[in-house]
Amino acid sequence: MKRTFLESPNFPIREINEKSAKEKGPARPPYWEMVFWWTRKPLIGARAVIAGALLPENVDAKEFKKMIRLNENTPHRFNPQIPDKYKQYFEGKKLLDPFAGFGSIPLEGLRLGLDVTAVELLPTAYVFLKAVLEYPKKFGRLKVKVPVKELEALGLDSYAREAKKKIITSVEVPALVYDVAKWGNWITEQLKNDPEIRELYDDDVAVYIGTWEVKCPHCGKWTPIVGNWWLARVKDSKGKYQRLAYMKPKRTENGIEIEVVDLNQIVGDVSNAKVDTRKGEIVFEDEEIVKKLKPKIEKGEVDAKIRKIDGKEAVVFEVPKSNMESRRQQAFCLNCGNVMRFVDESGNHYTRKKGEGEFYVKFALRKYHQGDENYARQRLLVKVKIENNDLIFEPATKEDNAKLEKAKEKVKELLKKGDPDIPREPVPPYGSLLFGALQIIGWGFDQWYKLFNPRQLLTLVKIVKLIREVGKKVEEEKLKEGWSEEEAFKYAEAIATYLSVAQTKIINYNTLSTRWSSGSLLPNKVQGALSFRGIAMVWNWGDTNVLYIQGNSYSISKATASVMGALNYLISSLAPNLHTFSKVEVMQSDATSLSFDKSFDVIVTDPPYSIDVPYAELSDFYYVWLKRALSDVEGNKLVPRFHREAFFKKVGKKYREREVQWKEFASKEVSEFSARFYTEKEKEKLAKEHFKNLFTQAFIAMKNNLKDDGILATYYAHTSLDAWATLIEAGWQGAKLQITTAIPLNTELGSSIMRQGKLSLDTSIIAVWRKVKRDGKKVVDVRDFVEYKDPYTGEVKKVRFTEKIQLVAEEKAKQLLAHGYTGLDLLYGVIASALSVITEYEEVQRYGTKLPVLEILEKYVYPASAQAIAKALAQEVHGRVSSKEALFYLLAKLLFGKAKVSSNDVVLLSIATETNSRELISSKILLEKKEGSSKYYQLNSPQSDNLTKLEAFLKSRGIDIASPKPKNAIDTLHLLEYYAKRHPKSEFRRRYDELKQKYQSFVEEATNLALIFTSMAKNLRWDDVEFKLAEDIAEKLELIKKPQKTLMEIIGS
Repeated sequence: MKRTFLESPNFPIREINEKSAKEKGPARPPYWEMVFWWTRKPLIGARAVIAGALLPENVDAKEFKKMIRLNENTPHRFNPQIPDKYKQYFEGKKLLDPFAGFGSIPLEGLRLGLDVTAVELLPTAYVFLKAVLEYPKKFGRLKVKVPVKELEALGLDSYAREAKKKIITSVEVPALVYDVAKWGNWITEQLKNDPEIRELYDDDVAVYIGTWEVKCPHCGKWTPIVGNWWLARVKDSKGKYQRLAYMKPKRTENGIEIEVVDLNQIVGDVSNAKVDTRKGEIVFEDEEIVKKLKPKIEKGEVDAKIRKIDGKEAVVFEVPKSNMESRRQQAFCLNCGNVMRFVDESGNHYTRKKGEGEFYVKFALRKYHQGDENYARQRLLVKVKIENNDLIFEPATKEDNAKLEKAKEKVKELLKKGDPDIPREPVPPYGSLLFGALQIIGWGFDQWYKLFNPRQLLTLVKIVKLIREVGKKVEEEKLKEGWSEEEAFKYAEAIATYLSVAQTKIINYNTLSTRWSSGSLLPNKVQGALSFRGIAMVWNWGDTNVLYIQGNSYSISKATASVMGALNYLISSLAPNLHTFSKVEVMQSDATSLSFDKSFDVIVTDPPYSIDVPYAELSDFYYVWLKRALSDVEGNKLVPRFHREAFFKKVGKKYREREVQWKEFASKEVSEFSARFYTEKEKEKLAKEHFKNLFTQAFIAMKNNLKDDGILATYYAHTSLDAWATLIEAGWQGAKLQITTAIPLNTELGSSIMRQGKLSLDTSIIAVWRKVKRDGKKVVDVRDFVEYKDPYTGEVKKVRFTEKIQLVAEEKAKQLLAHGYTGLDLLYGVIASALSVITEYEEVQRYGTKLPVLEILEKYVYPASAQAIAKALAQEVHGRVSSKEALFYLLAKLLFGKAKVSSNDVVLLSIATETNSRELISSKILLEKKEGSSKYYQLNSPQSDNLTKLEAFLKSRGIDIASPKPKNAIDTLHLLEYYAKRHPKSEFRRRYDELKQKYQSFVEEATNLALIFTSMAKNLRWDDVEFKLAEDIAEKLELIKKPQKTLMEIIGS
């Protein structure tokens, strides 16, 4: 078996992780901005994994970095440069991604010149993949010459600047970019000139902030339900406030009116404000502000209070508290102040729940969606304007709300006529059980069109009809230019698809679940409905004016511009390969049953995790609109046009519309959502079995389509032990593959950058799999003697199977340390080596009984890996670190340093070192902490070499300096660190010897730890106080001399 560079210890994980982390921040690939999708892997990581899987093991690491552009500050902005001598490893090679998502992996495969097959189960993802991969590849070389004036009018400013720089009157522009700009502009103009739309929006308003009102069951008046009264609470880069504004209710005879309190207008400079969001107070202690506002407060011109704080007067503004408490199922009327609790089906209100009683507000909204508007209605509260790049807040007027009512009447007409462009498709009835993914179902939003207020809905329906018209116009235009019918249709499909993608972006930021964001300034003042991995019930929703351009990221114009930016990027990314023979095929198919007439050299994929996003249900939010914009209408029904295979299912000679994705595809999705089995008794058990079964089938399908010498690389971000066991079961026991290596790769937005051990297990692990020929023994017992080849002498000898696991893990630990591996790179590399021994066989037994994968991991793989790393680290000192506490402390220090450690990490380390986390916490080796509602852990080690602080640290650990009685090697290590800092060499030696007489084993192990930490300090260059304290111990014991060899140098020799 020829190993690849991906399986080599020279594979540059650290650099890849550092550059990958940038892609999740401001250096995001532009095509990600087209539309929100839940998981998108960094491009440089995908590029590195694919290239590494194709290149031989002996590739020079510097050449590898250069060819994938890893040396650039933002590598994904540059195309790979494959030297001629390595092209043989790429040309004609085939890549498969059966869970292609938003296309990171297949895109990078195309950039490397491979023949790429990208597969997705869901029609929505399939259409997005076509936009990302197929159209830029097919039409990217087409150019049109455009005059400068037209470029400027269409917002193609970069091309206009290029023309002016060259002093020319026109410039060539990619046809796709030009046509998206041209037809996007046409749609905007059509809407602006549509009298039904024009009368619904004020020209100078960017966003309307609205909420729901319910009729109080006590006083009979309408009361707004407001989740948050803040309009702006924005800090600058230094943490000082730069914008503060809120709204407040005012009781009148006619009901509740809204007042805007803009502190920037009232106070001026708000940078020194003290804000307590829990109390709802904004305090100004500046004497000048108090002097300025006190007379106005006394006259009632400013609604604030004067309060003495520390003997000085201060101005205090009070922000109202929310009148909605969903968890407690109660809301308060802003008119009469009474609490609204429960109601029966007849509308009778109770303050205590009786029988099947329902929360009154939920009941009111449900009734509204059933057509009974006696209990709830929508209301606009504030309108937001933009002047001089600042936000201006004004209370919404009766006229503003009248426009909403006018839109409602028009929507009712469309519903009555049965207009097919209103998405009446059902939201899944179990949606609220999907980890809150579709909370809205419980509030009566049982059909997709109900997620929009009437103005939003009417506007979106108009856009759908215009996109449909664009498709026809583009096709006619290309036919007149002499294109073939097939090519004209395909190009029209591309333009209509890109405009539909732009519409999905608008939809995400223009619903009743779009949240007004008080914590940011322009341009992102509203948060998308899908921002929180689900569609939540929102009380302060943002209604965006899609025709308003200035500072509005979610207008039609800006959404189209996002697509244009994406196309520029994608076309330039694929340009070097436009004239090669590389091909791309985008398929809508089921990864569990894929079958091709070809085999693939490499399969790289990000398979679903057990509890992932419920894609089938959530992406229906996009699907119902894409289907309309890309289909035709006949006889008030949708009929196939573009992407007919996605939106319609062929039954005989006819096409039947796919109503929603969840009905057909949820049961085929590789996931563990018990909510999908909501009609079954043992739904959790059924869901778990369902996931394991489909996951295994997917691995078998991948194996069957992989060449015999091919590589399968799977991303896996779910790091619970059960999830890892499921991965190994599917790949090893299901598909009979062997795992060869594992690499932690920074892929998730929350992951830390790989530095100073601060990489959490929230990162993805790339597991590398191969087919293996098991001609000989297929089953092994842990007690069996098996062959082991000594890597130094080449001697083949018989050792116990468990000993072989340990020996292979130790050798890998030494090898990886010699190559500079630390942290999780080291841990997972060693774990993979242990797994490679396990997966040589089809089955592992103990006393003739098959061992479950979870037990193999817990009893053999993790402990062997931990001991192997400890042994490799300790070999310099010719000693051992063998006690459980010391092993845990050493590994936690190596892997995480001073960083926060997650529960999953602690579980893994506890299993690997055979320790009990509760005992570690009890002995104060490990600290358990809370941050909000989440829990995390930290290693309890010295944070300062200040003697006073060291003494306090020892005291906090329960160690008596005057009369020490250490309970383990860690107590002893911390005591010796204090001695070394406190005393000169002679006194330190006396105390050391005295302690050793009583606690010899503790002292010896603590000394070994000190020597290991001394070496780690040079190798890792971490800013860890304990490394310096450990070095003091080693120096005073005369166990080290300067200059000192590093551990890597010793291992290398």
